[in-house]
Amino acid sequence: MTLKKIYYMMMCTLMALGTAACGGSDEDYIPPAIEPEKPGNETPTEDPRADVPIHEEGKEYTTYRGLVMAGYQGWFGTPGDGCSHAKHTNTAWYHYRENDMFKPGVLRNSIDMWPDMSEYTKGYDTEFKYPDGTTAQVYSAYDESSVLLHFKWMQEYGIDGVWMQRFVGEVIDNPDGKDHFDKVLANAMNGSDQYQRAIAVMYDLGGYNPQRLQKVLDDAKAIYNNYATTRKYYLHENGKPMIALWGVGFNPSERGYSNEDIQTLVDGLKEMGYSILLGVSTYWRAGGGDTYTPGKTSLHKLIKSVEAIMPWYVGRFGDINGYNTGGNEGGFANMVSKDLEWCQKNEVIYVPHCHPGSSDLNMHPYYTRNSRVKGNFYWTQLHNCIRRGCEALYIAMFDEIDEGTAIYKVLNKSDVPSNAADEEYYVVYNPKNEKVLYKNKSGYQVSTQSTVFMAYAPVDPAPTDGWCKSEKELAITFEGIDDDLKTDHYLWLTGQARKMLRKEIDLQSSQPKR
Repeated sequence: MTLKKIYYMMMCTLMALGTAACGGSDEDYIPPAIEPEKPGNETPTEDPRADVPIHEEGKEYTTYRGLVMAGYQGWFGTPGDGCSHAKHTNTAWYHYRENDMFKPGVLRNSIDMWPDMSEYTKGYDTEFKYPDGTTAQVYSAYDESSVLLHFKWMQEYGIDGVWMQRFVGEVIDNPDGKDHFDKVLANAMNGSDQYQRAIAVMYDLGGYNPQRLQKVLDDAKAIYNNYATTRKYYLHENGKPMIALWGVGFNPSERGYSNEDIQTLVDGLKEMGYSILLGVSTYWRAGGGDTYTPGKTSLHKLIKSVEAIMPWYVGRFGDINGYNTGGNEGGFANMVSKDLEWCQKNEVIYVPHCHPGSSDLNMHPYYTRNSRVKGNFYWTQLHNCIRRGCEALYIAMFDEIDEGTAIYKVLNKSDVPSNAADEEYYVVYNPKNEKVLYKNKSGYQVSTQSTVFMAYAPVDPAPTDGWCKSEKELAITFEGIDDDLKTDHYLWLTGQARKMLRKEIDLQSSQPKR
């Protein structure tokens, strides 16, 4: 309260007392008006955003700080694209397929969103049909033109670059997979050069084990020699090219490796000349949840030996309320601050992970589809991380239409192809892997391995805690961008988040208007 206001209140009180002492009526008294406070030289609210370095277009990327980068799967392939996968019928539709086919119907394809093909140089015909009856097409990342288009979009919308996913289980001891990912990586490096985007490699450790240590180091050495030290826009930190390892902190009995195993791999990569980003479990700091808590001490030791970490959040919350209140520490939104504080104390760059939503029903029809709420789900995470003082962001993912996290251009809801199957079948959800007698195309057999599978006759009774439903009853459609939004909406929002991180626009809790 200002001195001026206190003075007027004192005067009013004294005048009121004086009137009462003279025997007048309170109703006769009209106090003087109190003038409203005028804006003075009050200290403005401090901007909570971190002061990040501003990267200049055309310059080398010398730090992750100040950047908004996305994960890039690059794993989509098609018949006729020239990849070794295309020689085999079961792998020709690489990562579009499910149960060795790419056809309409749940469990017969793996994608939940459909790419907007209007700008691609080359498309590949499928068995799907657009609403107007024409043949739906998809792209192959093996084609350089597809990847170059994606990097063009990154430049147009102000996304700094991408982490190129390299799956250990698909490139080590797998010549066809190595052929695909080597070619996609080469395509992306050319895209990085042409459109001046940051680029770095991220190993997904699925399929890793200690016996593959030297093979992974050899693979990383080839990347170091061919790209990391020769390409202008390869991302660096502390003067060294960055490489990432995703899949750290989880239960070793499920992953096939321990924190100590990854420490050995990290030490080898650092000796090679790399700086390291670790993709860690959600509850890496406090333990519990997806984190192998008995290994927390070794996990923290491992984290302290690297330059940066990125915790994983897809599937951990399904809506804005879940983000704000879920988890075991008063909300995932609050966890960001606690994670950041720990990392700052231990001199590790904290890179929070944001995603626009997820959907994985064609492969896992027992999952729940997250609503994107027209971008509000995504913007809530972006705003929260930036207002908490984070210096960099990891977006999952640029092109992930399998799990429905993609930010690149996908079709609107009214334009997606039909996903209705051309034959009748049933889907059986068997969460306890019980012995189930079911009918396939060659007759009856017993399934004890699959959590979900197709059957060509009803299974009655259904498995314990599971179900048997017809494909028509499930009626799983492709997810699409809301019809009142443009197909580039999430690219645009990501670019706006970069502007907000760099303080080029105001910090705002509601997504900006176009």
